[in-house]
Amino acid sequence: MSQLEAAQQHLAQALERLEDALALRLAQPPPGTDADYQRAFAEITAERNDLARNVRALRSECDRLSATLNAMQRDNDALRTMTGQVARRIDGSIAEIDHLLEG
Repeated sequence: MSQLEAAQQHLAQALERLEDALALRLAQPPPGTDADYQRAFAEITAERNDLARNVRALRSECDRLSATLNAMQRDNDALRTMTGQVARRIDGSIAEIDHLLEG
């Protein structure tokens, strides 16, 4: 697994942990009075909004890394094809020179 793939996997795992933490946090009712509830609700809402922004940023980064990985794989495939063609041409040229020298 390349470093880019490992980073992408870690990003996906971090996203999942963030979403799980958010779901758990929202499922727990805050104890106390109405004022405590309102304060806790405001804190949870702010935290949820921060987590949502982080999730969007992580997803965007994950998408960017995925696109970069795909582009790198295409470039690698193209380079592999090109080096194969060059190697065959060099082998052909060497064989032709050997034939001329023997001739």
